[in-house]
Amino acid sequence: MSGKRFVAGLVSVVVGLAGAVVVAPGAAHATTQRALRPTSWVYTDSRTPSKAYVNQGSDAPVGAWKDTNGKHVSRSYFTYDISTYKGQRIIATGFIISETQANDCGKARSLQLWTTDPVAANASWNRPPRERAKIATFGGTVCPASYLEAELGNAVSNAVAAGKKTITFELRVAERLEGNVHYGRRVEHDPGLIIKANSAPGVPTQLTVDGRSCDAGAPLYTTTTTPTFNALLTDPDVNATGGSDYAYGTFAVWPVDRPQDRVELPEYWAGVAPARAWGRVPEGLLQDGGTYAFAVRGRDDADVSPWSEECRFTVDATRPAQPPVVTSADYPSDGEQHGGPGIPGTITFSANGVADVAGYRYGEGYPIQYIAAPVLGGSASIQFAPSRSGPMTLYVESLDRAGNVSDTVYYQIFVRFNAPGIDDADPGAWLGDPHHLTFRPNMSDTVSYTYQFDNDAAQTVPAGADGTAQVTVTPASGAVLTVYSTTASGVKSGQNSQWFLIDTRPIVESADWPFDGSPGAPVGTAGHFTLKPHMHGVVEYTYQFNQYQEDERPPQTVAAGPDGSVTIPYTPTSPYGQSITVISRTADGVESEETGWAFYPASIAPTASSADYPLGDGDGGGGPGIEGAFVFRPTAANVVSYAYKFGAGDEQTVTAGADGTATVHWTPDPSANPPGGWVALLVRSTSANGLVSDWGYYSFRVKSLEPTVTSDVYQWPNGGSVGQTGTFTFTAHLSGSTEFVYSFDGEPERTIPVGADGTAAVTWAPQSSYSHALLVRSRTAGGLNSGSAYFSIWVNPS
Repeated sequence: MSGKRFVAGLVSVVVGLAGAVVVAPGAAHATTQRALRPTSWVYTDSRTPSKAYVNQGSDAPVGAWKDTNGKHVSRSYFTYDISTYKGQRIIATGFIISETQANDCGKARSLQLWTTDPVAANASWNRPPRERAKIATFGGTVCPASYLEAELGNAVSNAVAAGKKTITFELRVAERLEGNVHYGRRVEHDPGLIIKANSAPGVPTQLTVDGRSCDAGAPLYTTTTTPTFNALLTDPDVNATGGSDYAYGTFAVWPVDRPQDRVELPEYWAGVAPARAWGRVPEGLLQDGGTYAFAVRGRDDADVSPWSEECRFTVDATRPAQPPVVTSADYPSDGEQHGGPGIPGTITFSANGVADVAGYRYGEGYPIQYIAAPVLGGSASIQFAPSRSGPMTLYVESLDRAGNVSDTVYYQIFVRFNAPGIDDADPGAWLGDPHHLTFRPNMSDTVSYTYQFDNDAAQTVPAGADGTAQVTVTPASGAVLTVYSTTASGVKSGQNSQWFLIDTRPIVESADWPFDGSPGAPVGTAGHFTLKPHMHGVVEYTYQFNQYQEDERPPQTVAAGPDGSVTIPYTPTSPYGQSITVISRTADGVESEETGWAFYPASIAPTASSADYPLGDGDGGGGPGIEGAFVFRPTAANVVSYAYKFGAGDEQTVTAGADGTATVHWTPDPSANPPGGWVALLVRSTSANGLVSDWGYYSFRVKSLEPTVTSDVYQWPNGGSVGQTGTFTFTAHLSGSTEFVYSFDGEPERTIPVGADGTAAVTWAPQSSYSHALLVRSRTAGGLNSGSAYFSIWVNPS
């Protein structure tokens, strides 16, 4: 039988790999293929008919051959150990030989493969093993052939099924040609027996329902009608790289009282064994309150395991109908203070009549701790020591045996603040000075206090007859002291803390510039600041005015006087917000904290006024082309001149009179100061000593002096009709106006002279309904324009 089809689908090996695990090309699983070497081989020789040749190092002779002794006829026998395949399914087998010599390649190959009985110890040509069945022949034209193969049918699987541990094959030439030397061959003495086999997957184990183990022994419950099953799938097959077969799991579920209603869930691919298979029960299959069983079996790509043992569970999807009841004699929820931090008390949780409550979950902030009830529906008690004083809430839930959770109970208690009080007799003590502290009890029968100062070892001091104790500490800034008290019975209080934030910032004072936000001495005033120490041994100060501001001045260092203080001069050059920052320093180089203060020199900006253009008046003054007078008055002393500018105009100067005032005149520029607009005036003074004030800012409005418009027909809110002619009368208010410039609905502008009475009239008939507009301004002979008047016209729909 030709083995070409078999080998192409089974294995890719060469003779000599006997014993190695071989994986079929393209296979992703671990069904094993092995190329076995013979455990022994024997050949017989007709020329020595009473002798057998065992495990010779030469090649195996088959058929007739000659040497110097004459003609020989031989048969070769190969025995293989197949004991490891007990319990496995043999999928395919093959036999592979390699010819090393052919007596006559002109003769067709006539090799046969037989199964025989085991080779006896006294086997020989005259006493050969009994032939059982011819199972294959080797053909082909390649001569000699380095690779010949044949399928073996059921020979190996039958031997394994019969419980045999070995199998023996005979290689010979067909009987009618066996004595013909032309057909003789030699083959390598270790032909390969190829066996492709598979072990069935193991029985699944480690079954769970929603993560609960079926091996626990206790009854199982689930809170859902769609629980998730899980099981471990195994497979004994292992390939050369340690991998195993792909594993598939199938779950079956049924009511325990109706096994005939068994339902198998869709198969689940778990991956390479060992692997866990999952199965989720679909909606509608299970009912709340029902008891069910499930089992699982595994499958690889060739075989199926037996079903696992069944796992029983009950569906309980109903939450506890009532929340638990929480009670405590030590920490009652009555709004009063009880216990204290660290003081344990008993709190009891009761099922509130729910018979299947199995335990309780509780915690501060969130219920994360669990305590089981001693019996279903029973109560459970905890020892609870609050972590802090003040109001606290204990969150409590009950859980039934399935794990369903009740509503949450919010048990509110008020934990007594029982930490000792700390009185500091020297709260303002300077750095390096002692603080005399008194500990006051917040628990009755206090006998001692244990305190720790900064990183020092804890110390215990006894309480006096009044329950208090006194200690003295000398802290650095930022040091902390913690203390708790202990009663005669050994009960410890909560802990109290005292931070020592010692203020080393120097004291800054000024009679000229207060630090309360009110204005101080004006800009240019020579004043003083006094710097005083707030720690011992200060020998100098470093100060800076207006740090990070436009008027920033460089830092200065000044020596302190014998009393540790110093007075420094200051003359502000700008008003409003200014600052001073100061640090002090001891002879040992210890620096204080920085102190900073804001102060506000008063403004010395001059004032401005105008009868023609009142400052800040929304009605405005003057008008286009109308000159106005502006009077500047000093705030600073000895003012000799003023700098000023109107709007975007150039800066100008004017000399002050003997009284320090000055008057300037200004006429609106039509291009820069449109009628009706606001104009900004900036002015500052310069004193005889060169002191320049800050800018004073003032604003005023230039009147528009636009014409007024009236109409005989279209005076709002009255309206005319389409095509109805109306008369529009213009009255000028700009002195010297000679004409009116007007436009209806944005049409090109037209002009009409101003009459002797300062008026003019035009007519106009609308050609459409609804809103129309008229714009009118007056203009002088010199081209000076007034502001524009807007006149709204309404035309009734036709």
